[in-house]
Amino acid sequence: MKPSRRIVLTLPLLLPGLARAQDQPIRLIVNGTPGSATDLLMRTLGEGLSRRLGRPVIADNRAGAGGFASALAARGAPADGTVLIQANIGVAALAPIVFRKPPIDPDRELLPVVHLTDTPFGLAVRPDAPGGGTLSGWLGAMRDRQGAAIAVNSATGLPRFAVHLLASQTGQPFTPVIYRSSGAMIPDLEAGHVPAGMTIGAEFIQQHRAGTLRLIAQSQGEGRWEAAAEVPRFNEEGVDFVGSAWNALFAPPGTPAALAETIAHEVTEVLAADATRARLLPLGLEPTGGQPAALTARIAADRARWAPVIKASGFIADEP
Repeated sequence: MKPSRRIVLTLPLLLPGLARAQDQPIRLIVNGTPGSATDLLMRTLGEGLSRRLGRPVIADNRAGAGGFASALAARGAPADGTVLIQANIGVAALAPIVFRKPPIDPDRELLPVVHLTDTPFGLAVRPDAPGGGTLSGWLGAMRDRQGAAIAVNSATGLPRFAVHLLASQTGQPFTPVIYRSSGAMIPDLEAGHVPAGMTIGAEFIQQHRAGTLRLIAQSQGEGRWEAAAEVPRFNEEGVDFVGSAWNALFAPPGTPAALAETIAHEVTEVLAADATRARLLPLGLEPTGGQPAALTARIAADRARWAPVIKASGFIADEP
């Protein structure tokens, strides 16, 4: 049976030490600047949770630290449901295999609560790029040129390894060119200073719709990406490249399992609402949801999926 709203409101009274937390605001620690897609996701989630729970839910933006800012800010937070942490796949799943000494130990410092959104990776080129606007055509043109540089928007994030995966699956010597942010990378792509860019598809949505860049493939395993249904999958073009970036919600270690499960239920209800989907899908974010056990399994699966790619790249970071 799904938890009722009444159970959610009274749960702190049923769990030792949580009674004082019942009337306190819930703080969502967000790794993103105000106005970013992640910020809009978390503010949308906060508004929905506030309506369902009858309690204030406040977004607390903590950008920087290579994606680890939200997790670092949550150290020492109470394990009573009043503090929840947004983190992405790079922090929660991949940090132990990307960094010699990660800024946090995600398996010890982040308690999985609920998966929030998925977004595929996207490969973007200029509209006048060789290949006629298709992945197969562009790969053929790059093969004639013996490979190409592909811009990515992070030195240690997953887009870097997505380029290595594309290279291994196509047999072409693609090389990631590192930019500090999408804001720095996209103008160079539009100007033609680099042949292509790879990051989460959501980062290219605005330019794709405006016609200044063209998404020629995305990495969902099946179906179409609702944000840009016209963009084919890599595997439709014969390239075995499946994967996605994601956001999820975590709690401080020690949070009772029953409380985590109830929060997960409420979050999933918010994500399933038509109003939430209408707000997030145009941003390129696919709302998901689920229970803590499903998020734990997803972390393990993605760590296993990407570990061989990261190892084969020969890259390991000292710091974000």
